[in-house]
Amino acid sequence: MQQWSQHAQQLLEEIKETYPQSSPAKKMRLRQQLQKVRKTCNEMLDCWIKIEEQISLLVEEYPELDSDEKHVEEEFYLDESIVRRFRQGQGYYGLTMFQEAQHYFQQVVEEAPDFLLGRLYLGLTLFQKGDLVEAYRHLQIVKQMATHEEFIGLAHHLLGCVLVKMGKDEEAITQFSKVTQILPDHGDAWFNLGACYYRLKEYHTALPYFYHALSINDNDWESMYYLSSCYRHYKEWESVTYWRKASYEKMHHPQVIQSIAHDYEEMGQYEEAIHWYQRLLTHQPKSSAAYHGISWNLWNLGQKKEAMLWLKKGLTLSPQDEDLLFLYVWMSLNQGELHQVKQTLSLLPRQLEQNPLWIVMQSRWLTQTGQLEEAAKISKQLIKQENIPARAMGHYQTGRTYLEMGKIADAANHFDQAHRLITDWKDPVFFKGICHLLEGKTDLMQQCWNQLVNA
Repeated sequence: MQQWSQHAQQLLEEIKETYPQSSPAKKMRLRQQLQKVRKTCNEMLDCWIKIEEQISLLVEEYPELDSDEKHVEEEFYLDESIVRRFRQGQGYYGLTMFQEAQHYFQQVVEEAPDFLLGRLYLGLTLFQKGDLVEAYRHLQIVKQMATHEEFIGLAHHLLGCVLVKMGKDEEAITQFSKVTQILPDHGDAWFNLGACYYRLKEYHTALPYFYHALSINDNDWESMYYLSSCYRHYKEWESVTYWRKASYEKMHHPQVIQSIAHDYEEMGQYEEAIHWYQRLLTHQPKSSAAYHGISWNLWNLGQKKEAMLWLKKGLTLSPQDEDLLFLYVWMSLNQGELHQVKQTLSLLPRQLEQNPLWIVMQSRWLTQTGQLEEAAKISKQLIKQENIPARAMGHYQTGRTYLEMGKIADAANHFDQAHRLITDWKDPVFFKGICHLLEGKTDLMQQCWNQLVNA
């Protein structure tokens, strides 16, 4: 039964991934496979119902057969038809067929509103379907009606999970905190508290929650991963590396591998970064992030030809990937391949045309082709945006264009504005120093250089 369930779930996942891009003939085969799974499910559920009926008759005749059963809540009588519907709902839920599961759990709750396990499953099913408001309502009822600590704690935990999905991390923290008070050894609740604080960017507050989760379950690779991510925000690279590799040893998850590669990239250890990106490819042969990472780090090592080859291979596999396209245009601009840039910009998907990075790239291309007034006009579009990084990029690119036009004072002003918006961005400071050098203001130029040295 378990093997069949695993096989069925793998098949459904395969259908989900391959169906949209399959040929008409293959789509027909996939539909047939889905119908076979559905038919088998219905047959198994029918058998399950018959067995449940036989069990009910046996227990009714010989009650002592059921005497060792542990009840989460108080015992009460359930009609056989309700038990049957509940089991059917469980069966569909276990097969991730949530629409069908909801149908049965809804009937159970309507006919037996005090049967908390039925309402709990309905709440879980609605949560899986994304109907968060209704899920929250049913789980609140479970919390209010429950009398045993395990059930109350579970209800608080699930309410916290719903709030996280709603984007209400502050409210979720209240729910998860109640879980830890009721069930101190509930590792998931401690982890979720840390994750909430992490999303709220309170990294120091998050750290002890992840450590506590690890004290309950020392195989919790996700807590290790989040610990490394917290330390990364403070650039404590020794701790980052330790916890990243610890999580990798527990679970060779592609997300962990990619993060380790990115860490080495940021530390300037480009060869080590390439090694980990290549390891990512062994797990995900079509990973655009891996191709992007290998190409970028080869470029940083000065191996520009090899970098472009890896990048083109990645684009062959994922021709619409935004990051790969951007890197291709960036590299082409740096190598003076302006025709390639023009061609790529003309083929951009419409949704990318207003992306700040692509606006900057178009302005750079116009600047390099001598269309300076148009380049400045485009980059100024970003200065009007509310997004701070976009405004900073707008000022920076406008400064670069004005520098080409010989408007030195105006360029210096835009570089200064860019630096004020993002204080740890070094490039605007460097070009502001260039402006002061061209103006003969060596004292101001020296101040800029000192800023770079001390950063």
